Amino acid sequence: MTNDLQIGTIRVSGIEVEVAGAPNDLYFQQCLDQGDLFEPSVRIADLMLRDDPVILDIGASIGGVTAAFAKRFPAGRVIAFEAAPSVHRSLRETVRRTNSDSITVVESAVGAEPGMLRFHEDGNGSGWGFLSEELGAALVPVVTVDDTVAELGLDRVDFIKIDVEGGELGVLQGAEGTLLRDQPLLLFEVNVFCLWRYGRTLPQDLFSWVRERYAHTAVIDHQGTITPIEGDATVNHVLHLLGSGPGVIDVVASNDPIDVTTGQLKIGET
Repeated sequence: MTNDLQIGTIRVSGIEVEVAGAPNDLYFQQCLDQGDLFEPSVRIADLMLRDDPVILDIGASIGGVTAAFAKRFPAGRVIAFEAAPSVHRSLRETVRRTNSDSITVVESAVGAEPGMLRFHEDGNGSGWGFLSEELGAALVPVVTVDDTVAELGLDRVDFIKIDVEGGELGVLQGAEGTLLRDQPLLLFEVNVFCLWRYGRTLPQDLFSWVRERYAHTAVIDHQGTITPIEGDATVNHVLHLLGSGPGVIDVVASNDPIDVTTGQLKIGET
């Protein structure tokens, strides 16, 4: 235990990392209880990125994915963004325990334009906070991807992972310059409830925005099955499944063919 933080060891898509969290953080406790987490972003990065990538982890929470990125790519660089003030100490302790100089923490939300917005911290844990002028109590700084890339002097971005509980389209809109310059690999969560309730975004609009800018997209379900999006019919089918199922998937987008050699991404499954 570090002060009042707890430390635990988990595996993130096969990569063992130490994470820090508050004892009353349900998300942290769930990670410890599960022990071995399937994170599509880490698996996709492992399969598709060069050995020294520049990665933006937007919605880093307590840092499990950030730490896995840093451990998998010791020659790369990871920029971890987290908005929730109550989570920053946990994230920084997780980062400290990676023993890596390649991680930069940005204690800000990410959106379509810079400024200050209200952020709702979910009382159940660190994994479910979101920007909301209606529900938020904490006032937090908001940065854009494009501004941060310029401020940090990043000459390229290879991969952007986004998990911000409904604010994904705003993040992408604030990254247009980076997307145009670098055409980074994208992976983002599609949570139908959060998109509409907190982001006021229709999921089909998010799909459309990305597909206008990327030649190849695919969905990854909670089983780790990856399915290429061939056209509007596939999008409609995915949205139908989301409406009748768990309501959450991940989407990967690339301007190069998405070739992961297998339709199943979970470690040890074929």
